[in-house]
Amino acid sequence: MGPKKHKLSVSMEQNYCLLGIVSDEPDYKLCWLMNNGIQTSFVKVDDLVVYNKKLDAGQSHSLFYFENENTMLTYRFIKNLADHGYFISNLRNIDYLLHIQGDIIHHEIEELIKALNALKSIRMCVPVDLHKISEKERLHLW
Repeated sequence: MGPKKHKLSVSMEQNYCLLGIVSDEPDYKLCWLMNNGIQTSFVKVDDLVVYNKKLDAGQSHSLFYFENENTMLTYRFIKNLADHGYFISNLRNIDYLLHIQGDIIHHEIEELIKALNALKSIRMCVPVDLHKISEKERLHLW
């Protein structure tokens, strides 16, 4: 009799939410506007580079970071479009993604969406249905 085979299934706990933002502003200006308008402190960090298997090329996505020590939430602001495609390809109508990780409180996220939609430079901010994302593993890269 041969060796026993065991399958390891890993389940990643979902302690994050994703917001889609539509805006004509460049990423650095939009982060500056958010820092002033909703009292965040986004800072530019190294670009997030992911490999696109279909195009056989790397994609470099602009990335900004903010950690709120009071609420224990981490925010990542990612430019969806890169030179070689999209960070999340089935969200082509979204310019930026706001990844929020930590102990998510639903009504606080709703308030954040309202505050972002109130900013003049943001045309739309909506929650993204995580079940409809095909490249969900990209949201676990950090």
